[in-house]
Amino acid sequence: MRLKTTIRKCPLSFICLCSWLSTIPFEEVKADEIERYTVTVPKPLYDKTLQQIFPQYHYSSTTSLASTHANEIVLQSPSVNLNGQGGQIQNINIRGFSRWRIQSLVDGVPIVSDRRAGSSVGFLPPQFIAQADVVPGATSTYLGSGAIGGAINLQFFDVIVPHVRLSWGHNQNLQQYSYADVSGNTDWQGAFTNAGKGIDAQNRELMDAYTQSAFFLRHRPESSTVKEVWTLYSHNSDIGKSSSDYPNDRITIYPQNTHWLGKMRIGLDTLAEGTTANIWWHQSNLETSTTRIEKRRNDSDNKAFDFGSDISGSAEFSDWFFNWQWQVSAREGVSIDESEYALTSSVPIYKLRTLDASEYNTAVITDVSSVFGNFAIASGGRLDWQRQSNNSVDVTSLNVSGFTGANYTLSAHWNASLYVSSAFRNPSLTERFFFGETPRGTVRGDENLLTEEAINTQGTLFYNNANTKASVEVFHQKINNYIERIDVSDDSEPGVRTLQYANIQNATIRGVTYQIQWHPSHSAWQFRVSGAWIKGQNDQGGAIADIPPHNQRLDVNYEFSDFRVFTTLSYRSSKRDIGSGEREVENIVTADIGGEWQISQRLRLHAKWKNITNQLFYSSTDEQAAFAQGSNVNIGATVLL
Repeated sequence: MRLKTTIRKCPLSFICLCSWLSTIPFEEVKADEIERYTVTVPKPLYDKTLQQIFPQYHYSSTTSLASTHANEIVLQSPSVNLNGQGGQIQNINIRGFSRWRIQSLVDGVPIVSDRRAGSSVGFLPPQFIAQADVVPGATSTYLGSGAIGGAINLQFFDVIVPHVRLSWGHNQNLQQYSYADVSGNTDWQGAFTNAGKGIDAQNRELMDAYTQSAFFLRHRPESSTVKEVWTLYSHNSDIGKSSSDYPNDRITIYPQNTHWLGKMRIGLDTLAEGTTANIWWHQSNLETSTTRIEKRRNDSDNKAFDFGSDISGSAEFSDWFFNWQWQVSAREGVSIDESEYALTSSVPIYKLRTLDASEYNTAVITDVSSVFGNFAIASGGRLDWQRQSNNSVDVTSLNVSGFTGANYTLSAHWNASLYVSSAFRNPSLTERFFFGETPRGTVRGDENLLTEEAINTQGTLFYNNANTKASVEVFHQKINNYIERIDVSDDSEPGVRTLQYANIQNATIRGVTYQIQWHPSHSAWQFRVSGAWIKGQNDQGGAIADIPPHNQRLDVNYEFSDFRVFTTLSYRSSKRDIGSGEREVENIVTADIGGEWQISQRLRLHAKWKNITNQLFYSSTDEQAAFAQGSNVNIGATVLL
């Protein structure tokens, strides 16, 4: 079979700029110029305790070279896949859990969405991200209702070195620019991205264009109770929803997606040594416009303001270490306004508010851990209260979750652990109270939905020596009162689709994941192999939605002198046992290759070629998913200032 690749011309200005940068006589970067900005940021509470039971996984952005989306960084984890239809607003799937069952955080700030697809971290420029923490499995004890299936936490760079970075990608004529600088104890970053419509492997146009502007500002006082405060603003516009309905049946764009969030970290050693507090906020606004060809246009406007705080501390008694935390959070002004237009008119046929609700939550968390020789043990619990309200109904929920885990050192290099946790997920405001139109049809909520409850059991075998790290995890999670959106359309009205949120019976998700990293002694080669086999079904043995196809991945990295070269080979198996709203997919093998060249102390060039064999495949098992982008070449440069 002959492979056809279309390469768009690289802008001449980009080539000229890279050539000019390479001629500048830069000075050497001194180590103390970087070290003086180093600070110690405390680990999240989940990381401090759970790392004693099983390995915690942190994926660096530097090993995901030339990322164009934040999601590409977390895809290094074998537990993570992408859900949805493609484009910038695509969502995380951890071990078959997605949408509202995954908690996404940015430096500990929860990112919550009222879209059924769940929250997306696509609004965050990948240039801002240092690493992604992936916490698979039920984590409600630490992170609450949204973490019944796990969590991801995107971390900013602890140290920002002043620089300018620019890159260009041929498939979408993508242009990315970013700038970072420091002044005393204050640092900041700005980023701009403009991407046109891409093409798939058969040169068909994809609806995945977008424009993004973002700014990050952080201050760390030298002598103050306030240890750190940061804020981030991201404005995203004209975002295409890459769907198989485009362009013949339906065209969906997000005219605007804005986020303003921030966090303040406070030291309270005057109360007790090691006591800290955080205050955070997140304001979001998402506009959606769906045009049904030759029929009508539906617009919606989602708004919400989320805020919260926590205070935590620790203590030691004999051989035991204790942590505690009190959390308070709220969601105010959660609204969705909907309007419908005839294609030939700017006057709305109707305007109505399909969601107007609020949510308040408070929780107390405690954990305890200890080490006895080769045996480590940890346990924790959470008491959680929540109230959800709209104009006519108040729903109150009280939940308890907990975990117990143990780790045993088998030898100098081998460890085995067992981790059992309970978790819960209260229905979202959309699932309870929404009634309106979406791109998939009319959707109805149910204020009487029951809380999802789950028990997660996980066993891990871990190997670690000077050259090799390897882990195998076997997990089993049982979910009661599983909530899905089901089709309740009346056959008497053909073409009119009505969907209802409902508790279906129960569901079970189980599987195996593994990771092996090998760096031979005195060698420039590094190898990493990872993969996952996951299965999910209801009590009748039927498939449930969001279970990803089995996947395997090989990463090979070679570093010599001032060069680094890498290649990634990914395999996604076929999938036939599909859930509601999904389609069957065939197996696929894709390959990426890239490199990095340190031209001088201050100038670094990079290049990445994704999908080098120009494979044609669906981006996910979603029934409306479009094909993934075809072959794509990305080149760029970073200049230290």
